[in-house]
Amino acid sequence: MLFTDVENALAAVAEEIDEVEEVSVSEPSLRRGFKSPRVFVWIRDGEIRELTLGGRTIHLWRFEYVIDAVSGDPAAAYSQAKKIMWKIYSKLMSDRSLGGLVRDVRPVSFERIEAPSEQAYGHRIYLLVEVTVEA
Repeated sequence: MLFTDVENALAAVAEEIDEVEEVSVSEPSLRRGFKSPRVFVWIRDGEIRELTLGGRTIHLWRFEYVIDAVSGDPAAAYSQAKKIMWKIYSKLMSDRSLGGLVRDVRPVSFERIEAPSEQAYGHRIYLLVEVTVEA
């Protein structure tokens, strides 16, 4: 299924980054323990449009990379999350077709959320990516 292939290709981009301890499609199971930094990929929303030219159907899927980093040092957690986000961005921009799988991949926005606790300080960055697929 093309949708699953795209999800897996996006996850593979994050898996190529040495600093990432865990990558999963959807949220990882907490039963296996929390690993930091970690990245998970999930679908945000999508559109399907039929084009009259050539009878092609264009899908526009919006995925999120969710990058979590936790440390006793707030600056270290922020630095890790930020570094991973920009590495994912660079990898996507260097191959906008995910190896020929899709018509286009385009990172479009990001948002950072802080998650402090008594023992550690976490940062979460959501990187929104639009994927255009021709069916």
